[in-house]
Amino acid sequence: MKELVKTLVTEFDDKEYAHAYMEEFSNMAIAAQIKVLREQRGWTQKQLAEAANMKQERVCALEDVDYDAWTIKILRRLAKAFDLTVKVSFEKFSSGILDVSKISPETLKRTSREEDLIEFFRNEFGHKKIIWSQPVITTKPSLCLALTNNMALNDIEYCEPSRKRA
Repeated sequence: MKELVKTLVTEFDDKEYAHAYMEEFSNMAIAAQIKVLREQRGWTQKQLAEAANMKQERVCALEDVDYDAWTIKILRRLAKAFDLTVKVSFEKFSSGILDVSKISPETLKRTSREEDLIEFFRNEFGHKKIIWSQPVITTKPSLCLALTNNMALNDIEYCEPSRKRA
């Protein structure tokens, strides 16, 4: 691993090579993560296609490491199907090198929104003061967090909008 990092740092002296390498890595990582997330959920390509409102052939193409026509719109559709969010950012090359050195199926897995939020509140943030400036009003059932003595309860519950606590 350390040798790969040293090699990439040296090779990235060539600007064109560095950009081409990271572009290829990004394409491969996105395709690999789509496949890993699909398999993590026990889905076939057809099931993912149905969840993302696209054809199975499209999912097959998106899982191809040589695919390079990504759009934010497609990534958001996939994120919604997986119950995740998309994060796009500009990064330093050193961060990219570290990403290359540690990529694996395990690092590409993500838990769904619901599982993540439950774990998020149970662990670290269940013991910290949570402050909201305005209550969120919605007409759909959603997760709600009850506050007691400025501390979040350890359990998340579903509640109807009319039952939401301020």
